[in-house]
Amino acid sequence: MNKPRPSAAFGGADPAVDAIKRTNGRLDDKALVEIFEVAMRSRIFEARLVRWAKEGGIPPLLHPGAGQEIAQLAALHVLRNSDPMLYAHRGLAYIIGRGVPLTAILADASGREGGTNNGKGGLMHTVDIARGVYGESGTLGGGFVIATGMGMAIKKQRRDDVIVHFFGDGTSNRGTFHESLNWAAVQKLPVIFICENNGWAVSVPTSVSTAVEDIASRAAGYGIPGVVVDGGDADEVAEAVAVAAERARAGEGPTLIEIKAVRLLGHFATDMQEYRADRDECQARDPMLALRRRLVEAGLLTEEQMAEMERRITTEVEDALDEVKAAPLVSGELAFTDLYS
Repeated sequence: MNKPRPSAAFGGADPAVDAIKRTNGRLDDKALVEIFEVAMRSRIFEARLVRWAKEGGIPPLLHPGAGQEIAQLAALHVLRNSDPMLYAHRGLAYIIGRGVPLTAILADASGREGGTNNGKGGLMHTVDIARGVYGESGTLGGGFVIATGMGMAIKKQRRDDVIVHFFGDGTSNRGTFHESLNWAAVQKLPVIFICENNGWAVSVPTSVSTAVEDIASRAAGYGIPGVVVDGGDADEVAEAVAVAAERARAGEGPTLIEIKAVRLLGHFATDMQEYRADRDECQARDPMLALRRRLVEAGLLTEEQMAEMERRITTEVEDALDEVKAAPLVSGELAFTDLYS
């Protein structure tokens, strides 16, 4: 396979430039257009991966992030590209936003050459250190401990980085959540914990699994800020994350941010969601639709420009898929590399 084509990352590339594409608490016009385009790329790409899984080309292990892309990307937009990120298992917008090539992501999904993990981790363990992408834990809840440990390293090395850890509402009920937030708070570590609460842990509604209405309210138990934001409002998400980053870089410790998110698709690629009665209502609350209307009303993009954007991205995705399908599977010998003796 040819050398992976990089996708443009859109976070703050220059550590000296932290004001982060905001004006009066709102993302500027350029940032909104960039977020929309990357969200569209993620939506189209994920849909194609789901189709490929249904065709039998890859295992149906993808956890689609449709509905949560805008919030994920707004959060990353106000961070530096060098800030380490542990992403959640739902969606690919995080790694697409950080500029990981589509061909590399497809290779990871299909165990072909050209990926980031030599076929060993699939989509949930895409790692690109140069882009600040550190994957996710092998078990849900393990990421809290990793993020806290990375925060300790950043503090000890006196680096000006912030570690951001995305996770779901179901994961917030693991013991590692409480242990890690407590220690991060005690040590004033530069960690931003972002809970994407879409109301569902696989097929279990949050209302029957979690004792509190707002997961962010748990922050009070650790003496750190807890903030609830609307996942459909890019400005609100960006502002909360920017403030948390400023606190962390100033040595004031972690923040717990809860994004009230919308999960449009099933837990995994072929999940039909027969257990949900709110599917139609959620489709109407798709943050992509809201941002699309906002961009048109503000005169930032026309419907024709968006249609052209969709055609261009679809072609880009199909070209990447054709390239990866033609690539060889990774060698079985790689299973014995990078192991402890």
